[in-house]
Amino acid sequence: MRRIASPCPFMNPARPRAGFTLIELIAVIGILAVLIVLFAGVVGRLPGVGDRAKSTSNLRALHLALDQYMDDHNQQWPQQPMFSAAQQKQYEDWWLDALKPYDIKPVTWQCPAILRLGKIQQNGISPRIHYSPTMFDGRPNTAFRWPNMPWLVQIANVFGHGPLLILPDGSVHDWDTYLAQHQKR
Repeated sequence: MRRIASPCPFMNPARPRAGFTLIELIAVIGILAVLIVLFAGVVGRLPGVGDRAKSTSNLRALHLALDQYMDDHNQQWPQQPMFSAAQQKQYEDWWLDALKPYDIKPVTWQCPAILRLGKIQQNGISPRIHYSPTMFDGRPNTAFRWPNMPWLVQIANVFGHGPLLILPDGSVHDWDTYLAQHQKR
């Protein structure tokens, strides 16, 4: 039995077809568009995730340095002098110098998200210390007497859930989560 050749070269079943149909091409472009949108959302959040991880690392390094400071000073929290709001530079210098023997560099006091955003100013100048230490009295073990009292608090809400804080046990929380956990108790 003899086959009759098709008048259209694209309809010849004996010849493999070359290329894609229009529907296949549209489907591939649609899938790629969806993947690009999803990937762009993830990539947009990456700097924030990295900044939060670095900020958490900075808080833990400062916590460790404060813990070592207290070990060397009869379990007493660093007793800073009282500074007025106009003496921000002296306040920052005092804290930078207090923890310098524990290998704390000035960059450890800075949150990468605050540096990247560059929007925080106090008294018209950008602060060099982005984590504010709590003031405790000079009695031994005062910093450990209140386990829910943060040792350091970030000066700005740059991650969307309140500023980060670190507790005496070394755990880092954002303010909103911390409050929610402690209001349940």
